Amino acid sequence: MYTPEYRLTVNGTIHSAGKPAAMVPGILARTAILASLWWIIAQGQVGAWLIGLPAVALAAMASVYLGGAALPRVSLLGLPGFVAFFLRESVRGGLDVARRTLAPRLRIQPGFKNYRLQLNDPSARILLTNCISLLPGTLAARLEGDRVELHLLDAGEDPEPGLRRLERAIARLFGLSREATDV
Repeated sequence: MYTPEYRLTVNGTIHSAGKPAAMVPGILARTAILASLWWIIAQGQVGAWLIGLPAVALAAMASVYLGGAALPRVSLLGLPGFVAFFLRESVRGGLDVARRTLAPRLRIQPGFKNYRLQLNDPSARILLTNCISLLPGTLAARLEGDRVELHLLDAGEDPEPGLRRLERAIARLFGLSREATDV
């Protein structure tokens, strides 16, 4: 008996989703992750599931539709390092922006700069682009191919060392080879 293979089209690219039965573990994993996040956000309140249940279901369906059923592979060895990096840079970035904007003399010189990504994995690139705003004075304005356009609070400062550290942390998180992040 022939079972058709379902295909998802995202931004003009065809992604093979596989047979429906093969998609179930990925869908269940995404739903469990999203439900756990909702439970944390709702602080365990049962009444919050009135809104949370439809939100989790829609988010899981959108996630599968946009990214396929398979979750990106994450290295359990790289996870603690990435979480530590994420927390450290979040605090550093917040303090830097507060210092610049609350000082008596506003210390900003905004500008744009392009940065060539070293990561080849699409999921790793998306995470990198989303995490760039953690770094002091940086914001990802646009991602095109292997380049990301950065908006900088101070165009006189070089953001590349921080970006390289972020790429290495994400490469370890995804278990990517070291060559993927060497500049």
